[in-house]
Amino acid sequence: LTRECGFLLQYEYFNAVLINERDEEGNYLELGKEFILVPNDHFNNLPVNISLSDVQVPTNMYNKDPAIVNGVYWSESLNKVFVDNFDRDPSLIWQYFGSAKGFFRQYPGIKWEPDENGVIAFDCRNRKWYIQAATSPKDVVILVDVSGSMKGLRLTIAKQTVSSILDTLGDDDFFNIIA
Repeated sequence: LTRECGFLLQYEYFNAVLINERDEEGNYLELGKEFILVPNDHFNNLPVNISLSDVQVPTNMYNKDPAIVNGVYWSESLNKVFVDNFDRDPSLIWQYFGSAKGFFRQYPGIKWEPDENGVIAFDCRNRKWYIQAATSPKDVVILVDVSGSMKGLRLTIAKQTVSSILDTLGDDDFFNIIA
């Protein structure tokens, strides 16, 4: 993978979905090497790794996309910050970093399990805390065509689009819908 500075980056990170997973021959999957997890009272007895964070990438994104790998590599230094924070203030629970590229670094590291369809729908960029931190207040006007040409599926798609837009707005945003 090529970084902006021009050299080939060979870097593997702990992918929260793939950690501790093995193939048919018993080898760890790529991005899924051994990651020690121990139940911890402080985290409701969830198996966690209090030495390292791990990274969740949304199912619809490529785990080894150069932008993802570079961002994960860059954010690896947060491990020391997370551990130091926890050592200084044990009342802390979860610490995390949400990237504009879509990956989510979480401390302590945990194993993420996909749903029955093999999907993890979580994308940090759609969470209220991320949207509020990443954006400034907005004034939005949404104009929806409800003329005769917009009947049936077209109107349904328009309504869903408006709903998706509204889901991205925060407490400090103002909007109006004209139909």
